[in-house]
Amino acid sequence: MSTNRLKTVAFLGVCFAGVLAFRLASLQIWSVETYAQQARNQHIKEKVLQANRGRILDRQGRVLATNLEAQSFFVNKVSDFDSLRSIAVRFSRRAGQDEKGILKKIRQKNSFVWLARQVMDAPMPEDLPEGVGRIVEMRRSYPMSMLAGQLIGYTDTDGNGIEGIERASDALLRGIPGELSTRVDARGNVLSALGAVNRFPEDGEDIILNIDADYQSIAEEELKATIDQVSAKSGIAIVMAPHTGEVLAMANVPLFDPNAFTKYEPWLYRNRAVTDQFEPGSTFKLIAVSAALEEKIVTPEENIFCENGRLAVGGGQVIRDSHPSGWLTVRGVIEESSNIGTIKIARKLGKVALYRYMRLFGFGARTGADLPGEVGGQMRHPAQWSERSLETMSIGQEVATTALQMASAYAAVANGGRLMTPRIFLRSQKGDSITTEGSPRPIRQILSPETAATMTSILEGVVAHGTGELAKIPGYRVAGKTGTAQQISEGKLGYDPNRYISSFIGFLPAERPELLCLVSIDSPQGVHYASQVAAPAFSRIMQRVLSLRQTPLRHRTVLAEADSVEPDSVAQFIGLSKTLALEVAERFKLMPTMEGDGEHVTGQYIDTTTSTVLLFLASPTPADSSQVPDVRGAMLRQAVAKLTAAGLRVEVSGTGKVIEQHPEPGSAIKPGDLCLVLCKRES
Repeated sequence: MSTNRLKTVAFLGVCFAGVLAFRLASLQIWSVETYAQQARNQHIKEKVLQANRGRILDRQGRVLATNLEAQSFFVNKVSDFDSLRSIAVRFSRRAGQDEKGILKKIRQKNSFVWLARQVMDAPMPEDLPEGVGRIVEMRRSYPMSMLAGQLIGYTDTDGNGIEGIERASDALLRGIPGELSTRVDARGNVLSALGAVNRFPEDGEDIILNIDADYQSIAEEELKATIDQVSAKSGIAIVMAPHTGEVLAMANVPLFDPNAFTKYEPWLYRNRAVTDQFEPGSTFKLIAVSAALEEKIVTPEENIFCENGRLAVGGGQVIRDSHPSGWLTVRGVIEESSNIGTIKIARKLGKVALYRYMRLFGFGARTGADLPGEVGGQMRHPAQWSERSLETMSIGQEVATTALQMASAYAAVANGGRLMTPRIFLRSQKGDSITTEGSPRPIRQILSPETAATMTSILEGVVAHGTGELAKIPGYRVAGKTGTAQQISEGKLGYDPNRYISSFIGFLPAERPELLCLVSIDSPQGVHYASQVAAPAFSRIMQRVLSLRQTPLRHRTVLAEADSVEPDSVAQFIGLSKTLALEVAERFKLMPTMEGDGEHVTGQYIDTTTSTVLLFLASPTPADSSQVPDVRGAMLRQAVAKLTAAGLRVEVSGTGKVIEQHPEPGSAIKPGDLCLVLCKRES
């Protein structure tokens, strides 16, 4: 071997040794942390420790959403086809899934596949096949089922809030997950049953709502009954405390069960009280008239000529009144719900002032209730108005509002002229410690207390002897307004003559408002006037709410003259359970006598001279419909017994023999319908 060759070999050897030395130094000095981390990653696995999601409760502490333990099953690295087929067969039967779908899902993936998540009610195998694992997870549960389903919302299988309060308060509810480290071998098998907790989970906070489950249940039941009665598409009901903005009930019908949200059409998930906008119609007349009174442009007793029900407006179009009138006072314009009278008041007010008050009342902006999907409605600037926009907007057309916006506007009149932020959230807490507490949030003063009081007096006349008479509640002064608005045609210009929104918004007692209720019915069939559809629903909701023991206003009789109290208006027992009726009778110091079999009061008669009350009990009849029995000429007791036996609710006026009844004998009725009986003593 030549000298040059030896030198070359030696040089290469030195270079190779240098590279090795450099690499060794690099591994042991400069890259030590990198490779140490890789080693830790291979031998230590980190596992997420899920935090317990907070509960959702109503204002009385009743649980609306909580967590329950459930089992989840998975398959991991099973390659044998017979085993895969066996797994698919066993789990498809128990989990209610398609066998072919499960098999396809397992074969498409080489490793981890969920077989069933958060199973609670379906029996699952105790002897699991090889390759199938089981873990315990927390599943969200809604103990009251459909109650306030759209308001509460739901979570997905991973515990993420998707709709409603679950989504709005997700950050508070979900908490902070923890972390656990465990040692594993090269194949990923755990070497120790114990691990090191790097970070303990912090459970989510409980959310307490202003919603009262009893109020919510009543609103949903009466709303559903009304929708069924008029074959409507849907309905909304809101109950509020006008002075604080607290939302005590927010009902959407058709109902929706968040425990089984996949079984419902997506449109039923929406809380339509804040997500759906509509033209409000006559309930919107409150704005123009309130503004004109505040600006002292008109007075309540000022006369307005209503053109005998026909008025030409811009664009060559004509606006009509359903009940033509000549001269009406400003008070009468609202009581009779005159479009033409309202338009003439709005013309005196002018475009700029009308727009300013619409904005002051909160229209065209979200209410601040912090509910997912809330919209602000549609409110165009006067620069974009047509030559007839002033007229049509004043009567609730060419504007779009939400139900919550309308309820907030009427609450502002009820509380003395101050617009309040609607409040769903009451407080949040961890254990017994309150972490956040809500409080009333005034937005601005819209009207003076004097104007608000005047407007309340006008709205009281609507119920006393105007279009809202069926909203009356015996023993209470009620203020409110009806609104029957045509809906815009789908896919065409103009309005659909067969589709309406029927609404009533009212509050009580008028002299010191403490409760407000909105009822809105979408697309009633047949009878569509709000005076006959929404106003009676308002009355039924409020009467049942007032009968609850925890309602501060319960059975408070406030009338202008004590002598005007009818015997049956002292207390209302109809619709109450037998037990609750006895409690109410005791509070009123009445001696109750009960007749009939059943658990609910369907008729009553109070004799104030002897302080006794006769209550007729009946159970709902299973029949879908029947005919009104003829009780004319019968004594009161026998008449009520016969009507209640037919499943009817009965209201009595007078004593003695029945001289008149409504509906007429032989009329088709359904169980639970109301029958009015007029009696007179024989001379």
